[in-house]
Amino acid sequence: MDVRRWRLLLVGALLVCLLAACSAGTESVDEESAGAPAKKNTHVPASSESSFTAPPNIPSATDLPGASYDVAFAADGSGFTLRADCGEDRCRQYVAVLEANAGLWRLAESPLPDVTGDRGLTAGLTVLGPGRALITDSSEWTGVPSRTWFTRDNGRTWEHGTAKPTGTTPTVPESASLVTECVALAADGNECARNRLLVVMPDTGEHRILTHQPPLEGTLAPAGDIAGNALFATGLDPDSGLPTLVLSEDRGRTWRPTHMTGVAEQAWPLKVVAGRSALYAVQPGQLPSHEEVKNGLRTLHVSTDGGTTWTRIWRYREGVEPLSLLGDLLVADDNSLVVYGETGVWRSIDQARTFRSDSPTHGPAGSVRRTPIGWLWTDSYGNGTCRISADGRTWHIFNLGED
Repeated sequence: MDVRRWRLLLVGALLVCLLAACSAGTESVDEESAGAPAKKNTHVPASSESSFTAPPNIPSATDLPGASYDVAFAADGSGFTLRADCGEDRCRQYVAVLEANAGLWRLAESPLPDVTGDRGLTAGLTVLGPGRALITDSSEWTGVPSRTWFTRDNGRTWEHGTAKPTGTTPTVPESASLVTECVALAADGNECARNRLLVVMPDTGEHRILTHQPPLEGTLAPAGDIAGNALFATGLDPDSGLPTLVLSEDRGRTWRPTHMTGVAEQAWPLKVVAGRSALYAVQPGQLPSHEEVKNGLRTLHVSTDGGTTWTRIWRYREGVEPLSLLGDLLVADDNSLVVYGETGVWRSIDQARTFRSDSPTHGPAGSVRRTPIGWLWTDSYGNGTCRISADGRTWHIFNLGED
C-alpha cells in the first residue's frame, strides 16, 4: 500500500469520527475567521468585545513523530494526543502528553501496536481527568470486547484492559464517561438491536454497567454531561415511539422524562450542549441523497428550564443551509449559534431563525466539540490545525501536525 492510500485512510477516519487532528502558530483569531485557513499575527484585542474571554494557551507540537489524529483535554489544561507515522504498508502509533503548566508536549510510553495492511487507524482517546486517559482500540464492535489501555500517571505506564464490563455502578462519577455496549445484534448481524449504557470509571478505566438504565426503548446513547449533576440520555419514547431525551439530576441514579416537540422521526441520537443562558439539543440524521451531505442536520431545540421542556427552533428544509453538522453545535457566550458543516460555517444571531455564511470558502469547515477547557476546533483534512476558545468567539491556534 502506498503512502497516499495511508493518508486517505487516515483522513477518512477523521471525517467519519469527527476527530480531525490538531498548522499554525499561537495566535488568537476571531470566530468569523475560524473556518478559514489560519493567518499569521491575527488576533482580537480584549477591548474589541465586551465579553472577551482569553482562550487557553495550548502549545504547538511539530517536532514529534507522525501526525496527530485524536486529541483531548482535562479541566486543568492537561491533555493527550494520539499520533501515527505511516509508511507504505505500516503505521507506527505514538502517544504525546501535555502536563498541566508544562508548556510543551512530550512523547509518552505508547501501548498501541503498529498497524499493518489496509486496516486503518481505529484507536480512540478518552481523557478521564488530570493525568488519566483511556485508549480504546475499537476495530471490532460485533461481539468482541475492545482492547483498552489506561494510564493514571500521564502516560508513563499503561494498564491493559478490555471494554467488557466488570460489575455495576449506581452512579456516574465526575470525570467518568458514558459509552454504549451492544448486547444483541439485529437479524442481519450488521446493526445493534439492543444495547445498554456503561460507565468508564475515571480511576481505573474499567467499564461498569450503569445500574439504572434510562427508561427508553430502541438503542440508547449518552446525550450530554452538563455542568453540575445533569446527565442526558437519548432513545425512543416508550409511548410515542419518537426520539426523546431523559434527564438525570443525580448522576444516573434516577431518570425522568423530558417534554420534546417537533423531533424528526428518522434521525440519529440527540446531543445536548450548554450555553450561558440555555441548553440546546441537536438532532443529526440522514438527509435525502440529493442534498449530497453525509452528516445531515435535522432539528435544533432549546430549553430554558434546565432540560425539562424543549422547543424546536430550527428544522431541515430542502436546500436551506445549514444542511450538515460536524461535531457539536457551538453556543458562544454572546448567544450566537454556530454550525460547522460540510459546506462552510453558518452562524445565527437570532436563535436559529436565520443562518448566514460565516466563512470565506465553500467546503468542509472542520469540526468543533465541547471540552472541559472550552471549544476545540480541528480541521477537516488531518493537517494538524487546532483552535481552542473559552467563549466561542476568540480563539488560540496551535499545531499538532508535522513541520
